[in-house]
Amino acid sequence: MKTQKVQFDGKAYDCRVVESNEGEELLIGSTLLLDDLQPGSFEDKNEGFASEEAGRIYDGIFFFTNASTLQLSDEKLIAELKKDNPDWFE
Repeated sequence: MKTQKVQFDGKAYDCRVVESNEGEELLIGSTLLLDDLQPGSFEDKNEGFASEEAGRIYDGIFFFTNASTLQLSDEKLIAELKKDNPDWFE
């Protein structure tokens, strides 16, 4: 299980790193991180992001999921991700 910490607004968020079917490492973040990155509405001029930094962090994350799914084994996590992203995983 490969992890990576993402820092935002003085907090560290544990994210998972999984490999796509083409060998690309993809960062999977928690919905808690997503809520902190986008506390506003998409109707806001900045698309609801807390800051420009939040928008950049968001762009680097492939998918957001709940904390319990992030704790799954690599095989089970990829099976969950495949449901919404079948072209990315075998």
